[in-house]
Formats: sequence, structure tokens, C-alpha cells
Amino acid sequence: MIRRFLSTFNKAPIQVTDKAWKKIDNILAQRSQHLFYFSASSGGCNGFNYDLSLMEMNDYFDMTERLKIFTLLENNNSKIFVDPDAEFLLFGTTIDYVEEDWNKGVFENKFIFIPDKDLVSSCGCGVSFTPKN
Repeated sequence: MIRRFLSTFNKAPIQVTDKAWKKIDNILAQRSQHLFYFSASSGGCNGFNYDLSLMEMNDYFDMTERLKIFTLLENNNSKIFVDPDAEFLLFGTTIDYVEEDWNKGVFENKFIFIPDKDLVSSCGCGVSFTPKN
């Protein structure tokens, strides 16, 4: 479920795969946390990096009191708060989770970020991106 507060925009700006939600559920349950924070920061070989981190409830309450428009992605009890300042950069991104599979050349478990190729270009490692004009 996606809730975009005080907005008529209906398309989901961010997609999250079932595998990613399952991992997010597990992390939040193990850490006794309530939500993740998805944002972008400058850096990397292509301009911006994807950032997915745990968010403290106090920070969430502070931000939601201060902001009138924000996006909250929800699945069961798990939530992802999308940074309103970075949402235009993250639009069209899919968050996925891949597990180690040496036969497929995957040597670690990790979240991956799949950009909308019509909106951004990304580097070969998939960690950084830049918006297209």
C-alpha cells in the first residue's frame, strides 16, 4: 500500500518487490524498529547514491508533523518513508533484494535498486545514478 498524504498523485513513485518486503520485515522484527528511510545523496560515480536505512520513530514523527506532503510505502507492518526532497530523483525506482548465488555470480545478500531507464542512467555497479534531461 502506498499512502501519499495530501496529494492527488496516484502512481506509486517507488516499487518494492516481495523479496525486498520480506527482508525488510525480517530486519524490522529483529531490530525492533518500525520503518526504513529511502533517500538519495550526492556522490558515487554517476552523481547520486541510493540510501536505504533504518529510521527512528522520533525522526518519523518530527518529519510527518513538519511536512504536509510525503510518501509512505506500507506492506503489512513494514513501512518505508520516502525522503520528500529526494522523491523526484527516486521516482520509478524498484527496490529488490537478492540472495547470494555463486552460480549466478551473486556473492552477497543485498538490496538492489533498479532505476526506470527512461528517467535515469546508472553506473555499471547499480549503486549510483543521474537523472536524464
